[in-house]
Amino acid sequence: MYILPNELNLEELVGQEVNMICAGPYDAQIKFEKGVTIQSLFKLAGEVDGKTSVWFSGEWIDTSNLLKIPKQEVVAVLRKSDTELQIKLSNNVMLTIYTEESQYESINISMPNGALEVI
Repeated sequence: MYILPNELNLEELVGQEVNMICAGPYDAQIKFEKGVTIQSLFKLAGEVDGKTSVWFSGEWIDTSNLLKIPKQEVVAVLRKSDTELQIKLSNNVMLTIYTEESQYESINISMPNGALEVI
């Protein structure tokens, strides 16, 4: 039910810096310099120095690489599959935000104009 749409309209993120990555008890949030926030309620993985690990999966698993995310520029935003949204950053880090087919939302994308995309 909640798979990624074919068109995400997130091209505006390319060239923006990540302002903050937030570690909450039930979600992960990535905030960008011009006001877009992507909230992951399901799963977030990160690839740093060629090593991929799950950072959040319903709860925080590993926060050791979070400090490498802020102030990095978005190089690309890719819809990798129906369930994977990838954000490539300038320091050779890649964030992968996952969704799942279920009755619950997995990703919320808040836009600066107040629009909310629920996936």
